Amino acid sequence: SNSFGAQTRFITCRDDELFSKFNHGSIDWRNSTNGIHWLINSAETILSGDSPKSAVGAGMTFGELEGAKMVMIVDVPQNLEDISKRAVSTLSNVSLCAAENTRNSKKLMNKYNIRTKMISYHKYSEESKLNFLISTLKSGEDVGLISDAGTPLISDPGYLLVNKALEEGIKVIPIPGPSSLIAALSVSGMPLDKFIFYGFPPKKKKALETFLEKLAVSDKTSIIFETKLRIIGFLEALAEINPNREIFVAREMTKLHESFYRGSVVKVIEELSSQKNALRGEFVLVIGGNKKTISEDFLSKEQEKVTQVLLKSMKKNEALNLASKSFGIKKNSLYKLLLKEN
Repeated sequence: SNSFGAQTRFITCRDDELFSKFNHGSIDWRNSTNGIHWLINSAETILSGDSPKSAVGAGMTFGELEGAKMVMIVDVPQNLEDISKRAVSTLSNVSLCAAENTRNSKKLMNKYNIRTKMISYHKYSEESKLNFLISTLKSGEDVGLISDAGTPLISDPGYLLVNKALEEGIKVIPIPGPSSLIAALSVSGMPLDKFIFYGFPPKKKKALETFLEKLAVSDKTSIIFETKLRIIGFLEALAEINPNREIFVAREMTKLHESFYRGSVVKVIEELSSQKNALRGEFVLVIGGNKKTISEDFLSKEQEKVTQVLLKSMKKNEALNLASKSFGIKKNSLYKLLLKEN
């Protein structure tokens, strides 16, 4: 109707999306009041100029969004109060949301009255549902991807979908938000000029030993995630190699029982072990870089083995010279370390 004025354009360009929402069950077509409220609220948002830009960024309108085939990587924070308006707008307007845990994500959807259809998409179904999601995208629908909490792909599912979408020429757009990694770093008190994120450490004993040896010699601040069942075991293993290493542990950040622990590895182990309920929740561990040079306190097992082979196959002086150049360790320091090891 012409009486709608500027709203006529909105209804025209959005009728396919409205039908899509009816079709997917986001709006109960039997409840006309529900549908009318949705249409009016959406029209007001469009006319205000907020929704088109907040949903996709880059100044795109919903007219341009329609049929654009995009994967929206949406960051969902642990604390739902931290979610951005753009994230809520995006999740409200995509055709389908692939969620790592639909039961947990339902809390977010209910809190912000988001009616978008969800399907589960976790590490056990990531491969089996890939073709379905790509087909959905190719049909002109947009798909939102969210993890249980945090940014998808960062120690969470999503790599296969993003990689395949890019191969198919499908746009992938980040909808950023809070990051436990950056949040922990910002309050750790550790140097931030250079740092490296490892995700979860290896579970197998030999791989873990190699990983810990790498941490022991690194001069960079290191960040890992760890679970409540493994945090003490990991710290104890780290303490065997470097008991006085400075670390920072963040537990349940942004939640009710948020806790921080700072100090040497041994000190933090004592605090975590002695406090009731300290071993519950999720952990981000920040490990300070090695302030000493490699030559002062450490020779990895691999370096030691190589050096021993060299010593058996050539003269001591030649072997130490070669090992010194290969490892970047002074020959005298290398010799002292070998004596100490033996």
